Amino acid sequence: MATNRKVEKLLSQKNKIERELREIRENCNHTQRTIKQVTLGEGCQTSTRWVCDNCTQVVGYPTKNELKKFLGSTI
Repeated sequence: MATNRKVEKLLSQKNKIERELREIRENCNHTQRTIKQVTLGEGCQTSTRWVCDNCTQVVGYPTKNELKKFLGSTI
């Protein structure tokens, strides 16, 4: 029974954190962004995306030229 209560408490904390993070991201203007590799799904794949430097929200896809420049700078 104690394990069940701990799980419920952790899930509640997780929901609260996710709600707070969602609010921060909704109120962010995403003025500074960087091209980064982001994990998709359960962590099996990655993709290159624009990510907000302030709230870490994925905010778009880089163009072919931006992607070429990014990949050239990481080699």
